Amino acid sequence: MYGALRDAASMREVFGSCAGVADVVSWNTVIGGYVKCGEMESAKRVFDEMPRRNGVSWSTMVGGYAAAGELDVAREMFDRMPAIGRNVVTWNSMVTGFARHGLLPLARKMFDEMPVRNLVSWNAMLRGYSVNSDMDGARELFDVMPEKDVVSWTCMISGYAQAGRYQDTLELFRAMQTESNVQPNEVTMVSVLSACANLTALEEGRWVHAFIDKHKMVLNNEYNLGAALIDMYAKCGRTDIAVKIFNSLDRKNVSAWNALITRLAMNGNARDSVDAFEQMKRTGEKPNDITFVGVLTACSHGGLVDEGRRCFQSMASTCGVQPEVKHYGCMVDMLGRAGLLEEAEELIRSMPMAPDVMVFGALLGACRMHKRFDVAERVQSEIHSLNLNAQQSGCHVLISDIYAAAGKWFDVLEARQVVQRSGIRKWTR
Repeated sequence: MYGALRDAASMREVFGSCAGVADVVSWNTVIGGYVKCGEMESAKRVFDEMPRRNGVSWSTMVGGYAAAGELDVAREMFDRMPAIGRNVVTWNSMVTGFARHGLLPLARKMFDEMPVRNLVSWNAMLRGYSVNSDMDGARELFDVMPEKDVVSWTCMISGYAQAGRYQDTLELFRAMQTESNVQPNEVTMVSVLSACANLTALEEGRWVHAFIDKHKMVLNNEYNLGAALIDMYAKCGRTDIAVKIFNSLDRKNVSAWNALITRLAMNGNARDSVDAFEQMKRTGEKPNDITFVGVLTACSHGGLVDEGRRCFQSMASTCGVQPEVKHYGCMVDMLGRAGLLEEAEELIRSMPMAPDVMVFGALLGACRMHKRFDVAERVQSEIHSLNLNAQQSGCHVLISDIYAAAGKWFDVLEARQVVQRSGIRKWTR
């Protein structure tokens, strides 16, 4: 019980009073409790003190070390454990551990060496390929699986969506409907809706919505299916339906609010986005960092400078959200669009962290828009002083464009040489 509740102190006290009469099941329970609490040193100490161990004892330790990322120790224990104690659970722990930490060749080697595999084994290896963005490797494995469950299908569908292979996402979902008897769950549908949203595939999205309604899937639980529907309709240009779905939700969590606020902002409904943000605060739902990106984007696109300043200033003081680089980038973009470039510069200087390419890019974009060559030159000096590397070459492209607009052709040539050295060949004008 204490292990399940992750109460290591209480578990230690209770077990200490009866360790002398405890059987192997009790010892294993304590080890498992320590593992769940992340206290591997304590688990190892109890393991070493055990008068007798069984396969569960070894498997728990191997699984604990693998989950904690201590893969060398996990492998050493795996190699030491009696062969008779190695079961499919132990093998699965090793495969999962290697895969989770990006060691796909080692994960696959363990998988191939398994004397017996179950569905969990196949799904662990499949998930390893997926989370490491090797979707071709995942598909090869998926196609030869002796059986597939909803985890298998969802792993592939979600992996395709996360890799930006949205057409493959929809095609595999269709195959799931026609080639298997497995029913998708909420996690599956969130990924399918993401694909529809990014492809602006409204008709497919409507069909998915009808499927969700037909199977009475819950919209406002931890899987955020309602937020995914809002996002899909808004990205497909049907903000009216997105708002209707939002209003129909019994419980509106932060993900649903974020989807509404962000998509209203991106669709040009800046005032509605800010109003939704104010309504969110009135309901008592606490905004997070994503919420503020959405509302600051709305203020930027809508020219709502005063509202943007107030939102930014309230982040830490009222809502307990510390501004990050992305929030400063939104503010610089807002001030720059409004022509307040000196204020934007001052904000960058006040940042408690180093500005990144998005921040400088926003200011340079404003310099180009307002033909402020003086500010652009100061920004260029900042970029050089911070030793920004080739990944920031987009800033140099903007600088080149600004110099071209000013007729400073020698400076254009110099900026373009910087970009060419960084590997960019295509010019944006």
